[in-house]
Amino acid sequence: MSLVHRSLLQTFLRILALTLVGALVLFTLVDLLDNIGSFLDNQATLSMVLRYYMYKIVWIVDLVLPIAMLMATLFTVGSMARYNELTALFAAGRSLVQVTQPLLALAVVMSMFSFAWREYVLPEANIARTQVWEVEIHKRAERIRPTTNIALTGADGRIYFARTFNPQTLTLTGLRVVTTESAQVVERLDASRAVWAGRYWLLYDGSRRDFAHEEETVTPFTVLPATSLAITPDSFEAARVRPEDMNIGQLQHHIDLMRRSGGDVTDSMVDVQFLLAWPVVHIIVVFLGILLASGPRKTTIASGFGWTVLISFGYYLSMNFGRALGHNGTLPPVVAGWAGNGLYGLIGWGLWMRARR
Repeated sequence: MSLVHRSLLQTFLRILALTLVGALVLFTLVDLLDNIGSFLDNQATLSMVLRYYMYKIVWIVDLVLPIAMLMATLFTVGSMARYNELTALFAAGRSLVQVTQPLLALAVVMSMFSFAWREYVLPEANIARTQVWEVEIHKRAERIRPTTNIALTGADGRIYFARTFNPQTLTLTGLRVVTTESAQVVERLDASRAVWAGRYWLLYDGSRRDFAHEEETVTPFTVLPATSLAITPDSFEAARVRPEDMNIGQLQHHIDLMRRSGGDVTDSMVDVQFLLAWPVVHIIVVFLGILLASGPRKTTIASGFGWTVLISFGYYLSMNFGRALGHNGTLPPVVAGWAGNGLYGLIGWGLWMRARR
């Protein structure tokens, strides 16, 4: 690595670290001021508050990382342009891509990091944060891993309802299983109690209702081995993740279940494309930052902050606007998820055609 590239990376990483730390402190203080009343009213302990913000920091990092990347790029390359270092390197036969190659490579690395962060770290942190906020601080009923009034869809497409679930005895009470075909109910199982027998559920004191040709057939039972049910106790013990907190793998599983039960999967398909498009933001903002900072107009501290706010606000607006249009069916999922990247990619291409290269 040349001396120029080493100096470029050192400056970039220093500014990136300072920006991230500043953003974390600012976001945390603003949120603390907003929620301090809730903490005091609910007599939250210091441990609860610290764990809540430890998990929330994971979300803040995901949110502000592209902004920090853009700001670090503008200030790093802008400083080189302001002190005519870029002009000297151009005169020595270096192109803009050759000079900023480490920043582009780092943007690709950060894009992969962002994908892994959203896929493996952020969903678990969101679940834990919600658990601390809802259950520990506000003393509300368990919603992440509920043991009462449970409703879920199994891998077989059936819809399961249970009044209670006992994780120690693996027993359900008030079980109802609904089987649908093309949004029509074709079978319903009701049991006052169900016990896990190791490989299947034993249903007690219930009935089976079959609906065919607008006729209903009721078959009562005292004990019924339900070997056809695909759901296990692990399904009741698993965390109930909101669609907005799911990663790509969870969304794909959710889409599969919704399709089997005849539900609308448009929102989830848009969200999958959005999650795939989000990491690419880091590459595009670094590319835009390089082109803007290397232009004929020198980048000052004020203009650097201005460009960062303008581009970040516009990027988030375009990404979420496209996502909203996809959710209501106006745009196809792929177009909706990648709308922001497509728009700013075109802007970057226009700046590239006019840049000093």
